Amino acid sequence: MGDPVRGHAAPVRRYDFRVPDKFPKDTLRQVHHLHEGMARTLTTSLSAQLRSTVRVEDAVAEQRTYQEFVAEASDPAILAVFTAQPLHGNALLELDPVVAFPILDRLLGGTGEAAGPPRPVTEIELTVIQRVLHTALDHWRDAWAHVQPMQLRVLGVETNPLFAQLLGPNEIVLAVSLTCAVGRREGRLRFCFPQTMIEPLLSRLVARQWIATNGQVPGTKAAELRRELAWAPVPVAVEVGRVRLPLGRVLGLAQGDLLPIGTVSQPARVLVRGRPKFRGRVGTNGGRLAVQVLGPWAGGR
Repeated sequence: MGDPVRGHAAPVRRYDFRVPDKFPKDTLRQVHHLHEGMARTLTTSLSAQLRSTVRVEDAVAEQRTYQEFVAEASDPAILAVFTAQPLHGNALLELDPVVAFPILDRLLGGTGEAAGPPRPVTEIELTVIQRVLHTALDHWRDAWAHVQPMQLRVLGVETNPLFAQLLGPNEIVLAVSLTCAVGRREGRLRFCFPQTMIEPLLSRLVARQWIATNGQVPGTKAAELRRELAWAPVPVAVEVGRVRLPLGRVLGLAQGDLLPIGTVSQPARVLVRGRPKFRGRVGTNGGRLAVQVLGPWAGGR
């Protein structure tokens, strides 16, 4: 036999037989697109919720072992353990404390520039930060809605990665990491799904769905629009009476002047952006002025 032809050998790729490939590259690519879409809607939602600049981007989906995922977790950590019915098993959502504390600062009325040495969150802070964890999970559920409608439930939040031992160290997981930036602070938002839990969904990811929608998940646009609009502030006012005055008297009004409006009109008009939308009954609630909505406004302006 002659000598083998040199320079044409196939490239050698390392393969660990203890950790077989469970997720094909095409599947990981589609999971990446799903979470890129989720990142865009979550950016809008968190920016409105915190009234500050928030960026969620750069989704990375990869196969890991559970030991590798936990080893990269922050310590102290913020790890939410959740279920996604009808899927079997538990998954993890990790929020990096580097961005968790600026988020807490904004939610509690601060500037969002909170910094300091790493420390565990308090019980009060944990209750507040769960609002953000639920927001992230809601957007994750919406992103996967066309693949499988799911009901999510948070079982608990751990601050020590060693207490979140859901699997054996060499169990295969699907890890998804996103960059999360709040102001000048940047950290990670990470998901961990056991291979046995997420596998039933992977066969339903069809590449042609992504081509047809240019990476947008069909069936979720209406839900995303409702979620984004839900945070938009709208001015609401209640009109309880009217008075007609000559222009000369209006020009002469000063601070502290009283205007008699006669009998308070019933029902009162509830105005949304200056337009009458509802009928209301004026009263008090807990010692504070209030109006009870009776129904839609049927009269004119």
